[in-house]
Amino acid sequence: MSPARRAAVAANKPPRLRAVLWDLDGTLTDSVRLVVETMNSVIAAHGGPLLPYDKVGELTGLPLDAMFRLAWPDIGAADVDRYRIEYRTRYDAVAIPATRLYRGARTTLRDFHAAGLLQATVTGKRAADCERILRGLGIKKDIDVYLGGDSAPRPKPAPDLAQYAMSRLGVAPEESVVIGDSAADLAMGRAAGAHTIQVLWGFSRTPLPDAERSVRTWRELRAAVLALDGAKPGILGRHGPLRS
Repeated sequence: MSPARRAAVAANKPPRLRAVLWDLDGTLTDSVRLVVETMNSVIAAHGGPLLPYDKVGELTGLPLDAMFRLAWPDIGAADVDRYRIEYRTRYDAVAIPATRLYRGARTTLRDFHAAGLLQATVTGKRAADCERILRGLGIKKDIDVYLGGDSAPRPKPAPDLAQYAMSRLGVAPEESVVIGDSAADLAMGRAAGAHTIQVLWGFSRTPLPDAERSVRTWRELRAAVLALDGAKPGILGRHGPLRS
């Protein structure tokens, strides 16, 4: 094949995947229930109506203000600030120590890292909390950039957080994939121009419209990323089919 022909073929190939942008609650960690319980403990302490799991879970990853306004639509800014501090105090004391990775998450993070993929978190949690949780779970070298809801001006589903992650990693949208379990995660990825993969072991158990692909197991997830990565060998790891 002539050099010109090779260049033309290369130009028509889709870009190789270079970066994986991860949601946290309901994607890497089995923690949506902890968010709901912590939120309701704060609401109950102030005489508010307890919120159903589905309603709070739907908002996981969004600012805490949105959850408080479900219980108190007319809540003032001062109370929001006070309840937010109380929520974080309770979450730090009870939920963070109880947070666990889904079975399969550790292997997948390490496989992606070993395959040369860059990885960042794009969670609605504060970046410092996310880093504290994952480092405490033994995930140190596999995540390149820890980002959270306080890392960008607008929360999910706006594209800001995913775009900032891409800029920090030095990758283009078409070289990135956002992996999450909620509508906000996938809408953020779609708005940022990234690939999107929905995991079905978190909050949303049925495929969502902004997901290019939905997966039910960690093996399916690794295979989906492998396909985007152009069949780079070794990315599936050695441990076989792992379920959440």
